[in-house]
Amino acid sequence: MHVTQYHWKRRVAQFATLFLIALVPAVGLFRIDLTSASFSILGQQLWWSNFTFVAGLALVAATAPILTYMTIGTVWCGWACPQNLLSEWANNMTHKLLGKRASVDVNGKMVVAASKNKVINWLLLGLLFLGAAMVLAVIPFMFFFSVGEVWSIFTTGAQFSTFMQRLYYFIVFLIFIDIAVVRYFWCDYACMYRIGQKIFKTRDALHVAYDQTRSADCAKCNYCATSCITSIQPTDIKSYDSCIDCGECVDACNRLHEKSGTAGLLRFELGEHGAAATLGGKIRDVLARVNWLVAAMFLAGCVLTVWGIVTQPKPVPELSPAAQQHEQQLASLCATQCIAQIDTCKKGNLSACALAQACQCQCSLDHDPASTRVGEWQQCVKTNTANAKSLPHTLRK
Repeated sequence: MHVTQYHWKRRVAQFATLFLIALVPAVGLFRIDLTSASFSILGQQLWWSNFTFVAGLALVAATAPILTYMTIGTVWCGWACPQNLLSEWANNMTHKLLGKRASVDVNGKMVVAASKNKVINWLLLGLLFLGAAMVLAVIPFMFFFSVGEVWSIFTTGAQFSTFMQRLYYFIVFLIFIDIAVVRYFWCDYACMYRIGQKIFKTRDALHVAYDQTRSADCAKCNYCATSCITSIQPTDIKSYDSCIDCGECVDACNRLHEKSGTAGLLRFELGEHGAAATLGGKIRDVLARVNWLVAAMFLAGCVLTVWGIVTQPKPVPELSPAAQQHEQQLASLCATQCIAQIDTCKKGNLSACALAQACQCQCSLDHDPASTRVGEWQQCVKTNTANAKSLPHTLRK
């Protein structure tokens, strides 16, 4: 009998998520520019003062987690979150080097197998954690610098100021401590996503269900509990338990019962009707319990974010020194050529002011007909010539 196994699929999803987190800034999809107080999205600069974009982004960030709590439950934690991936990897390395039941994290007592409590094992474990921390600490830098700049920083030391050095070492230190001793402690007591999950999560979201009708087949083997990452009882999961929908307990139960040709007692369920419902029915069950106010706010945030990107004014390209000098010379020449209209304008003649503007634009056209601003100058001449006829010739009071 073939049964679905989730472990390797989950590993692929976890590494893919970590890869995407690094890829987003690496390809320039999203980056933060502290020097100009702006975001860069696909090369387009979006100022922090762009209220529409920032408000939309804030709405999406606030409501998206709530929607996931109500629908896919804790799938992010078990299948995508880098913190869980690192914690699991750290646990596996600890068990291999310090014993199958070894525990060195802050959640429990330090337990190390006597036969493996050797300096070389501790040293190797520390070097593995340090190496991982040094590689992962590079990712945050890519959100603020291009890949080329990051490469030059870490290969040649270019632009690597003392502050940057200390910042990198500090990030390495934080990641090392997280991998070495914090691990799931962060998830249980500090992660804001998990705190929100405990507030908004429902049984109608994706969850692990236990077949009570076959409880006699379970025989209290406890194999699923020993396989559980978060050390809970999979056969009696409460809504407040820290289940992350990883599926390790489902895999364990399936492996055990596969030997006898029967299905496991644990499975994933979506919605209140469980396995008896069709896929469409399960989706309807979940959608029926989505808070539509939250959903509306999420959609509004998406619209505001896109609108903020579309309406962001394009930055005016900076002129080269030669172009700036040319602009100044042209402005000086035209001011001399139109001096009569400018002097009359200064005396308060409104019509002369319009004529002075038209004269300077015409002068620019005559002396620089190949400029990219030809259309702008032509419109200037047309508009101000018309205004000169309608404006009063009398002095302003």
